[in-house]
Amino acid sequence: MDFTTMDIATLTHNVTGEGVRYLELFLREYTAIFPGPVNPACPLCLNQYLTKYKDHYRALAKKCAYRLHPEFENIPLQFGSPVLVNNDNINNAYARVLLSHPNGARYFSQLPETQANPANKDFIKHGPE
Repeated sequence: MDFTTMDIATLTHNVTGEGVRYLELFLREYTAIFPGPVNPACPLCLNQYLTKYKDHYRALAKKCAYRLHPEFENIPLQFGSPVLVNNDNINNAYARVLLSHPNGARYFSQLPETQANPANKDFIKHGPE
C-alpha cells in the first residue's frame, strides 16, 4: 500500500477490503522504518509521522550519484544564475552544467564511476607508443 500518496484523512478513516484500518498498516510500516513508540490517538503526532514517512521516501527517490564538496555548497549553477546548487537539490542535469565549467570536477567529492576515472582510454587500450 502506498502511503506516500495518501492524506491524513484517508489514512485515519479508511479500511482495506479485509477490514484492516489503513492507520494500523501505516503504523506497522512506520515503526519498521523508524523504531520507537507511536501515539495513534494524537492527531498532531499522526500528521508528523506521515510527513516524516513521506520525506523519507522522497529522499530515497532523490538519490543522485554526484556529491559536492562542503566548500562548494550553494554554488551558483552558472554565472549570474539565481539557482544555488547544494547536495540537497543537486540532480544529474545540474551536475552536468557544473562539470561543463572549466575544471568543473573540482566541485565534486563524489562522481559516478564513468566520470570518476577519466584516464586516457587510448593509453589503456593500446598501451604506450
